[in-house]
Amino acid sequence: MITRDEFVKNLKNQLDELNAGIEKIEHKAKLVRENSQAKLQARIKYLREKRDSALLKIHQVKNTSEEAWYDLKQGTENVINSLKAAITKTMSNFKKNKSDLVAEKSAE
Repeated sequence: MITRDEFVKNLKNQLDELNAGIEKIEHKAKLVRENSQAKLQARIKYLREKRDSALLKIHQVKNTSEEAWYDLKQGTENVINSLKAAITKTMSNFKKNKSDLVAEKSAE
């Protein structure tokens, strides 16, 4: 059975990877056409909010008693998985609609 500390460490590693995904989306957002900018910025804001929720859950797990942390485990995993799916969907939509989103002069 996994310990609380191992679980928290694993979640932090996943969150680091997901933060890198958000940063990648933020970088790509700089290349989009103006008419797509607002929509992508709103999506980035949504991803940041989900990330902050995941971070809060991790802190709750980390700061709860050794006996009670397991009760938070499933909810925390759900938040991380939801963030992961949202990032994947955003990246997929960006790749699918790249020609519509990226400004001609910025595309390389």
